[in-house]
Amino acid sequence: MKHLKLYLLIFSLFSSSIACAKEVTLSVTHPNAKYGIFSTYSLKVQPLNDGSKRVKLLEDLIFIDAKGKKWTAPKGYVVDGATIPKVFQEFIGTPYGGQYVLASVIHDVAYDKRLGTWKEVHQVFYDAMLASGVEPRKAALMYMAVYEGSQRWGKNQNEHLSDEQVLNLLVGKKLEKKDVANLIDNVLQSLDIRLEESEGGLRLNIGSSAKK
Repeated sequence: MKHLKLYLLIFSLFSSSIACAKEVTLSVTHPNAKYGIFSTYSLKVQPLNDGSKRVKLLEDLIFIDAKGKKWTAPKGYVVDGATIPKVFQEFIGTPYGGQYVLASVIHDVAYDKRLGTWKEVHQVFYDAMLASGVEPRKAALMYMAVYEGSQRWGKNQNEHLSDEQVLNLLVGKKLEKKDVANLIDNVLQSLDIRLEESEGGLRLNIGSSAKK
């Protein structure tokens, strides 16, 4: 019986060491080359299995953005996806659980090594997500999360996205000021909210126009 327990212990330790050495492939299935290209869409990594979400890259990952700039996450580098603020991970997703996984790796390395200005590093995250086939509105939300929630360096550290920039990102095209006004008008109309004049000045009227 003692020998059986010893064998079971040895087998357990051996199995554990195999599990620690196990490779995992981070894959993107619907890339969009319009926004840039990756050197591979099936990246091999090794989980560190140390209680963290860290993984070691078993090969280089290169992303070339639409402007031709090369961004490299080198073989052997350890990433943890921590550049996606934790407060947003609950509804956006875990760092390695979605179509944005390769973009997360590129952003992690660019962020850690300061491979550009903070704005350029967050922009490549957005571009790499679109190149990975992430739905544009989800990519916009994740980009805004890291833009507003991550640490900054260098110049313009107090800069924030304007209301117009947020609308441009979510709508998916460049909006002029008149377009923004029309969009707001359309939203108000869909909610049956009207801005009307009264003796006391302007007021919001909510509800069917038949109730006037």
